Amino acid sequence: MMRAALRLVALGSALLASTAAERVAAAQVPSPPASAATPAPAPAQAPAEGAFTEDQAIAIALRRNLEVISARFAIEEAQVERVAAGIYPNPVLSYTAGNVVVGTGNPQNEGLKPGPFSQLVQSIGVSEVIDVWAKRGARMHAADLGIEQQRLLVEDVLREIVLSVRAAFTDVVREQAEYQAVSGIKTHYDETSRLARARVRAGEISEAEGAKIELEGLKYQNAVIDAQMELDLARRKLATLLAFASPADLPGTAVGSDTGAPRTLPLLEPLLAQALRERPDLLAARKSQEVAEAELGAARREGYPDPSIGLTYTHSEFAVSGDNPDSLAITLAIPLPLFDRNQAGVARARLDAKRSESDVRRAELRIRQDVAEAARRVQRAAAVLDVYEGGGMLDRAERALKVAEASYKAGSISLLELLEAQRTFIETRMQYLESQDDYRKALAEVKHAVGEKLQ
Repeated sequence: MMRAALRLVALGSALLASTAAERVAAAQVPSPPASAATPAPAPAQAPAEGAFTEDQAIAIALRRNLEVISARFAIEEAQVERVAAGIYPNPVLSYTAGNVVVGTGNPQNEGLKPGPFSQLVQSIGVSEVIDVWAKRGARMHAADLGIEQQRLLVEDVLREIVLSVRAAFTDVVREQAEYQAVSGIKTHYDETSRLARARVRAGEISEAEGAKIELEGLKYQNAVIDAQMELDLARRKLATLLAFASPADLPGTAVGSDTGAPRTLPLLEPLLAQALRERPDLLAARKSQEVAEAELGAARREGYPDPSIGLTYTHSEFAVSGDNPDSLAITLAIPLPLFDRNQAGVARARLDAKRSESDVRRAELRIRQDVAEAARRVQRAAAVLDVYEGGGMLDRAERALKVAEASYKAGSISLLELLEAQRTFIETRMQYLESQDDYRKALAEVKHAVGEKLQ
């Protein structure tokens, strides 16, 4: 709020200063026609050859950004969990060797003198757990929902990356415009310095006044250096988001979207309805609630005992006692759930279900706040741009500068008044570029708040 108030104060000061400069020189130089006070918005143009658009930057980031690549691994991890959930339990193979003779054995062995392993009874069996409670199906259902949730979470990561790319791209566009503006002003001021030196040699102005003009020129030179540095930093930040090693790898010169009037201001209710319908973080929270409910059902099923069925083949070498030499047996085993009924797993799953329900409500509240704030920023940024464009403030500041320069050359105003007109024009121009930057970023925040669809 403080930053916004200071900008509005600066905006008013620049407007008053430009009006004062116009009044000072109005008597010496005729004013342009009144129809020029409100410039018409420039029509949208196709990007020039070698231009680099925001959509191109986003497409590159979605392919190359390392955070995007890392986020997509989470989908593969969820698919691995799905494989794990669908695996059947391994069958159990067992072998038993019994009836090892110890001592003389039973009375049937009288006179036979059996050795320890001469009357073995050997059994070999296979058993398998039977999923009568459909536990495997419950786990697979929860895993399938988990894959869908991870896809939504990846979409939310993409949404955050796109917002960062939009902001970085807008910064590059603004820094480019500021660098061009400062360079143009410096070039223009170099001509003023040249004329001042000529006037000093002709004796029309004092050497002190000429020195002041030269000193002011050094400020513009420093401003060009600072603008170049800020542009380099902005390009480096964008290159990092696009996973380029150097800003030199960027495809071309960044070209911003048109911000000229007329501008359509977003309506809150349709935006809110779209956000509640399409925001991937909210959809992921809702899917997480489904996952938690599915995992709770699976955890309850895990408490039910799993019977196992088996088949055993037995070969007996003690047929003298009446054993059948070869026989088959079918076994059925059921655990008794006296102690472990997966109480802890059910409790954890129930807690996760409650937490996911709370996350959904919290996400809905956050979305309502995000959409409202984004819509308010767009409206405010558009109102500020209207002051510059609809009110003709840029044109008035430029006209005041031209009038002041002509008046100074004619000797009608002082150096102080000329420098004031130049500073007013620079401040107005920079504030306008910053307002364009705010408007573009506000539009990006609206798209981010409603959850724009990404390829």
